[in-house]
Amino acid sequence: MISGPTEGQHAPPTGGDDLPSLVEQPPRERWLRVLTALGSVQGYIGLILVLAVGIATKGTVFLSQGNLTNAVGAFASRGILAIGETLVILAAGIDLSVGSMLALASMTSAMLLAEADMSPLLILPLCMLVGAAMGFVNGAGTTWLRIQPFVMTLATLSIFRGIDRQMSNNVSVGTEIVQDNGELTPHSEQFQLFGTPGRNLFEGVLGAGVYYPVLAFVVTAAVFHVILTKTKFGRHIYAVGGNETAARLSGVNVAAVRIAVFTLCGMLADFAGPIDAAYSSQADPQAGQMYELDAIAAAVIGGAALKGGRGSMIGTFVGALILTLLDNVLGLNAVSDNMQLIIKGCIVVLAVVLQRPDLISSATATVRRLFRPRAS
Repeated sequence: MISGPTEGQHAPPTGGDDLPSLVEQPPRERWLRVLTALGSVQGYIGLILVLAVGIATKGTVFLSQGNLTNAVGAFASRGILAIGETLVILAAGIDLSVGSMLALASMTSAMLLAEADMSPLLILPLCMLVGAAMGFVNGAGTTWLRIQPFVMTLATLSIFRGIDRQMSNNVSVGTEIVQDNGELTPHSEQFQLFGTPGRNLFEGVLGAGVYYPVLAFVVTAAVFHVILTKTKFGRHIYAVGGNETAARLSGVNVAAVRIAVFTLCGMLADFAGPIDAAYSSQADPQAGQMYELDAIAAAVIGGAALKGGRGSMIGTFVGALILTLLDNVLGLNAVSDNMQLIIKGCIVVLAVVLQRPDLISSATATVRRLFRPRAS
């Protein structure tokens, strides 16, 4: 029988009852348990630190509703990418092509709107269907052709980006289509709602309302949290990522699970594409570059293990919030783009290291041996 993720995989493993056992253990074991506990709550600690830095440096400007709404709205499409990326990572894979898939969906949606005047209600499901097909290609390549996920998705990253540029001739396509009377066309006006504040359940409660991208991100995260924690498919994803051989011997169709997570990842990437185009009011052939790194970083900072089998959608949600607020805090403090990349890269490395307390312990032991006084 395949068991799902246990509470211990996501909750801090230490508590009041663990203290006596910690004292009785050798120093190295105690440090391992402390570091493991720290790694399990690293996302929440990181979120508190980023909030503290933002409040300390920019105070009310940082906490203003307009600033936070804009910050989360700008990151929502990458947050949706992170949800799909988390599914793949939990199954011990990785998808580097999500940024290119988002760009291709963004361009496709803008061209369908501008050149065919297609309804956004048809554009969105059509893009998601195409995204699912591209994700299926990634899944089939890694599963049936046994190509490493890193290599397979690196190749499709290039292919999808090339199709995107070929379609657009490297020219941006606007999504605000104006009629002769100066007003937006009905379909263009509907499309822009994907990326702007509008009438929703929170209007009047939170000012003018919440950005639709934010609502899409929150609802998508909630849906896939339920899928991961409450369904048989969710348990199979953890099982495949945790131990593929054991999962196969337990009757799990490993190939089907792997293809399914890549397909869902592609579908979510192309769900985020039209949202990104609407938020920017245009589809840029260069859009989505480095988004795959943000998606992976959100999952890792949130506690997902790159070797698979450990992580949660709540953790990814927190990781995406950390990157969102970090971008905002650095921007408000006029930190250059180059420094922002360096800082974000260092944070990802730190998050990965905290997930491997055995590496820290080994490094500490090595340093201790190097500086140990030699017997004369």
